[in-house]
Amino acid sequence: MKFRSIRSRLIQFMLLATTIPLLLSISITYTHTKETIKEQALEENKHLIFQGKTNLNNYLDNINKASLVVYTDTNFLRNLRKIPDDYRAVAEVYTLLQNIQNTINGIERIYLHASQSGQSTLVTPATFPKREYRSEPYVSTRPYEKYTTSVEPTHQSHDYGFPPSPTSYSKREVFTFHRTITNIPSEKVLGVMAIDVRLDAVAAICEQLFNKNHEQLLVVDRNGNIIYSARDDQIGKQLQDKVVLEHIRMNQSSGSFENGGAMHVFEKMQTPYAEWTIIKRIPNATLYERATQLTQINTAIAVIALLIIVFGTLFISVRITEPIKRLTSYMNRIQSGQLNVDIDWNSRDETGIMFARFRQMMDTINNLILREYRLELANKTNQLKALQAQINPHFLYNTLQSIGTLALQNNVPRIYALLSSLAKIMRYSMNNNDARVTLKEEAEHVRMYLDLQKERFSDQLEFNIQLAPDTLRVPMPKMILQPLVENYFKHGLDTGAQQGRLEITSRMKPHGVLEIVIENNGESIPPEELKELKWQLERKPNGGIQAEWTDEDGIGLHNVLMRLRLYTEHESALYIDNIKPQGVRITVEIHTEAKHTEENEE
Repeated sequence: MKFRSIRSRLIQFMLLATTIPLLLSISITYTHTKETIKEQALEENKHLIFQGKTNLNNYLDNINKASLVVYTDTNFLRNLRKIPDDYRAVAEVYTLLQNIQNTINGIERIYLHASQSGQSTLVTPATFPKREYRSEPYVSTRPYEKYTTSVEPTHQSHDYGFPPSPTSYSKREVFTFHRTITNIPSEKVLGVMAIDVRLDAVAAICEQLFNKNHEQLLVVDRNGNIIYSARDDQIGKQLQDKVVLEHIRMNQSSGSFENGGAMHVFEKMQTPYAEWTIIKRIPNATLYERATQLTQINTAIAVIALLIIVFGTLFISVRITEPIKRLTSYMNRIQSGQLNVDIDWNSRDETGIMFARFRQMMDTINNLILREYRLELANKTNQLKALQAQINPHFLYNTLQSIGTLALQNNVPRIYALLSSLAKIMRYSMNNNDARVTLKEEAEHVRMYLDLQKERFSDQLEFNIQLAPDTLRVPMPKMILQPLVENYFKHGLDTGAQQGRLEITSRMKPHGVLEIVIENNGESIPPEELKELKWQLERKPNGGIQAEWTDEDGIGLHNVLMRLRLYTEHESALYIDNIKPQGVRITVEIHTEAKHTEENEE
């Protein structure tokens, strides 16, 4: 199981418990402030753009009203028909055009063409009026003859075909107000008038509607032509932003939308002579500047608070977990065998009491270990040797060797082989220095034992030993398999019925468990006797590892199980069952990962 420190978990919990609310608070505050500021800014800009639209409408209305003087002056239409023969009429027309020019601020020039007389007149502030005969009006005015009034998009000013004057103004951006003069109440066209208006007045109105450093403002006509822009390179050109144009066409009078990282607010001007739209573009950085500033201030405060919380969390967690960490260190040292650890902690709180109780407990444990530890080891070792001595008859090994030599001298090698197997069996069982062997060594011992039995029973006995390769080097207690196999020859082998068969297999089970299965086809154990035997094998020994078996329990299976438990501290087990149609199966499970008891070699 992966170790998880209380200190790290405490730090994580306290940081999460403080950081998450702070971050949520900042996020919610920023979102709420952002939306509030957005709504306020939209309302303010809508009112501002509406006021700008009103001012532009008034300015264009003034130009329109000034141009209507051609109808309010009773002599103008009559004088228009007299030009160029009547010089008095010509002077009155000049005077009227100059009055229009002086009435409206920002008029660059006025062009008039009389259709009946073919007289064209140009009036500018810097030069005397110019006139000349033309059969047709100037080309720039012809597209607008079909409208009563109309506004030509912004373009560069020109002299309507008249030769330029040395004192005339240089070319500049103007928009032109066109009026077709008819002989009211008839629709007969008497002439056309074009009034060039500088962008000064429009710019003065528009510059009050936006911040040049951070925002943009455009005035476009219904066809997307830019009438006014703070950028001179855009004036008079087509607006290329199709998304903006689409939003304008889809709305009737006013609205707002977000596009390209900016908020757009627009207001349409609906006049008989001009359909202009004021568009104000506010970048999100400008729109949410106050929200960002407020968030930055809150973030700075939150960071300072978070740092204080972090340092406070670290201090508190270290203060709380340091005693636990120190106690864990003492326990690890004790576990490694350092039983005389100096436990030093003099705090006057609950941790001080805990350390004092732990110090007293270790003193008690040390006293018990000093008295009991060596005696415990000696008892286990003596008990193991005594159990091994019960099943190890002391044959005369040297005598067997002499008999084997005599068999070779008389040319009887089979007798020598059997005596050698018996000698090895005796040596293996009588050697008390090796308390633990590998499964391979134990199986070889059993194989030699079965060879001797095979000589005894001849064709009446067959045996097979199949051990998994990964089990051969597994350590185990000595003399475990031979007593279990011997039970077959004592109680199960029937020499008169069928051929005896015995099979030994092994495998590794999960969690380091070695399983050895011994099966034979001998006589089955009576049910009552099997039940009693299972109960004896499954019961827990009294007194732990040092438990004693009674004489009536016998020596075979109980002896094996006791020695297994001595070596694996009760982790191993032994099971016995009948096989159908007949036979007995003995299963041994040895927990190789359990802590084995050390032998006392003294």
